[in-house]
Amino acid sequence: MQYNGLAALLACLAGLILLLALFKGWRLAWLLPWLKGNLLLLVMAFAGVLGLSAWELHQFRTLQPGNVVASLEFRKTAEQQYQVVFVADGDLRRLPLAGDLWELDAQVVHWRGIGHAIGLQDGYRLHRLAGRYLALEQQREVNLGYTDQLHPTPVWRDLWRWLDRSGTQSVLEAAAFSVRFMPMADGAKFNIEIGATGLTPVPVNQQAMDALKRVQ
Repeated sequence: MQYNGLAALLACLAGLILLLALFKGWRLAWLLPWLKGNLLLLVMAFAGVLGLSAWELHQFRTLQPGNVVASLEFRKTAEQQYQVVFVADGDLRRLPLAGDLWELDAQVVHWRGIGHAIGLQDGYRLHRLAGRYLALEQQREVNLGYTDQLHPTPVWRDLWRWLDRSGTQSVLEAAAFSVRFMPMADGAKFNIEIGATGLTPVPVNQQAMDALKRVQ
């Protein structure tokens, strides 16, 4: 009975509010301007989304198999501490990295449907460089070690993340390429080649080849 009574009271209140609204605004002179205003806000929001998407897409590069997309050179600064000379797309950065191993991730977009039909090529953006420790105790303490995002986009407006979460494959599909568990060593230098199925680290000096032999 209690809930029936509460339901009846709320229904009466709703009816009273509706009657007052109709009595005060029955001519609906406000409706058309209100609809126009909301439509304008929707159009502006859509334009904003398109603008942010354009800014995101300009950071991606055409995925051309066999291309060298980055190089990394490691210089030891302390025990399990390195400075990485990272070169990608003509941009040189010096990044600190801690641990025994390094990892590199790339965000990839595959064109589907009409995009693929008109010949648009898949694209990639280097996303993250991270260090890892071999010892599990150290790894737990640092929570995946030092991680450096390689592009300036914050998570909340990352187009690739939104595509990945939506799971849509109608026009654009999000995928990821990764290099995992590569050794760090003083003086070691690696090139990163991209292909249709992933990233390939290529040792380019003796220090890098010796480091690979030690972890195999």
